[in-house]
Amino acid sequence: MSDTVDTIFREDRPDALCLGSIQRHRLQQLARRYCGTMLWDGASAVTEPARAVVVLNSATALRMDALVGSLHENSIVIVPFGENPTFDVLKSKLHAYGSIGSQGRTAPHHVWWGGLKPLSVPTGLYRKEDALFVSLFQRGFIFEEKAARLAADLKRLGLVHVVDGPKPELPFHAGGPRKIDFIIRQWERAHRPIFWIDPEARVLQHPILPQSLGCDFAVYKHPSGEMETGAVFFHQTEAARALLETWQRLSRDRPDLPEAFLLDQAWTMVSSQRQIETAWLPEPYWRPGDAKTWNPPGVVQYDPGSRPRPSEAYFAAPFQRARRFGRHQAPEAHLIMQGATTTRGPITVLIRDVLAGNAQSVSGAVEAAAQAFATDSGGFSYMEVVLCAWDDDVDAVMQIEDDTWVLVTDPSERLELNAFGMLGSSDAKKIGPPARRIHSASTDHNARSIFRLADPSLGAKLKRSGKYHASFLRRPPLPTRGE
Repeated sequence: MSDTVDTIFREDRPDALCLGSIQRHRLQQLARRYCGTMLWDGASAVTEPARAVVVLNSATALRMDALVGSLHENSIVIVPFGENPTFDVLKSKLHAYGSIGSQGRTAPHHVWWGGLKPLSVPTGLYRKEDALFVSLFQRGFIFEEKAARLAADLKRLGLVHVVDGPKPELPFHAGGPRKIDFIIRQWERAHRPIFWIDPEARVLQHPILPQSLGCDFAVYKHPSGEMETGAVFFHQTEAARALLETWQRLSRDRPDLPEAFLLDQAWTMVSSQRQIETAWLPEPYWRPGDAKTWNPPGVVQYDPGSRPRPSEAYFAAPFQRARRFGRHQAPEAHLIMQGATTTRGPITVLIRDVLAGNAQSVSGAVEAAAQAFATDSGGFSYMEVVLCAWDDDVDAVMQIEDDTWVLVTDPSERLELNAFGMLGSSDAKKIGPPARRIHSASTDHNARSIFRLADPSLGAKLKRSGKYHASFLRRPPLPTRGE
């Protein structure tokens, strides 16, 4: 077990992790709250109390069990490569505390941290007036009475609040664009963090946790991975604004879809392009009112009778279940980078067989792709990086019908700095007219010129797996009307 992990958090060290400034600052803050920070070696137990343990590589389930079993209850685990599904087993044994999204070349990874106990308020002094609690209800119905009880709860706790309802003659629909418009309006007027509480809920204690953490966004996540929109927090930050505006745009475009699903999709999009910090609220922040004896006591309580759970059919897709572990899932991209020009359309970098290599090999492939695209985007409008653990993940990416490019690589390879520029200069004579089926756009010679092999032994094994053997592929176009 190494106790020199502070060097990998420092930007000026050659062996430092590839972290963005926001990620680095938060991890340094976290490290200072504990008695020490150490790098897990993949086998040893953590014998000291209240430690911040950094895990760069996964291990067998038995060793993961041993690591978690050795942790002191006040310790945390930090996973700098939280986008990698190899850490799902470890995450499933811990309470999720927070995560920070990826952003460009300098922050190509998702950072995740969690611990044995549910997330709690750090020691400190916090002012009640620093956050605004808001809710919107329908006048003239039983909802007005319930909203009055919520307002009374907030007043009793001394919390600044706006609990409002539209005029009776105006159309009202619970949730959806009207709710999001209201949240954004209050967020812009208040110039302070906003905590939305559903009008049918009750507030039993001051919900101070998100405010105390300084996160951009806070939400409770159901065991299924679905985000709960009954109690959500948005800080006064540009990242929170981007999330709100994306959620608003999606809700207006698809008002027929559940708002929780649309919030999830907004978070997916924003966290792949911004270092947005998300706090995963513990269960007391969304507890059913019919619960008997609970410890710790509830903070926000809802009536399960008046808030039936919606059908989860829309949330059953594999890429949504990955949200249980706070990550993206193919065909979702965990990193999206904008290109300098838009002449070529988008390109997807598909990193396959990510469970075959160690997490640091996968992270090296991600960093190489980000560095190459930042150096020369080759005329592509933007790049998506998608991690694929299984052949089904690869199929999910390749079968999208949008007539865009896919560059396939694996943990043993690193893209050269001029890789995208070479693709941009050579594909026209190699592709020809778009075909309906997926087809190759490269030769072995061209593939060798854009990659360098970082791990020959791993590369030899991976080249025999999967059914897509070419490096540069084009996805099928949208079917024409009548097909």
